[in-house]
Amino acid sequence: MIVGLSESDVMTLRQMAAEFRARNPQVGTFTTSRQPTVLSGVQVKIGKADADITAGSTGTISIWRSVNGAAPTDTGDNVDAVFDWLSTETITAGKQVMIQRFKDESLWRIVSAECE
Repeated sequence: MIVGLSESDVMTLRQMAAEFRARNPQVGTFTTSRQPTVLSGVQVKIGKADADITAGSTGTISIWRSVNGAAPTDTGDNVDAVFDWLSTETITAGKQVMIQRFKDESLWRIVSAECE
């Protein structure tokens, strides 16, 4: 999600999207519900930060999972994840994060975090 845009930025982006759709009608249509996209071979996990994680550092993430629609629970699995590009803000302890495995770098990276 992009935040902090001015009204003129939003209008520019909307105009660009309209022009793109007009030039590319074959791209597809929008539906009223969004479906998750599954990326083949990509490993992603959801968890919570065990402690504050500052930008440019590595932090420990407790992996949480929901089984059969129940409330998510801690699996007991912990992963060290790098927080090196998402933001300059600190992720505070207990905030939910999404991490992704980057095989070519042999590391987990925080790719999304709950708002502060």
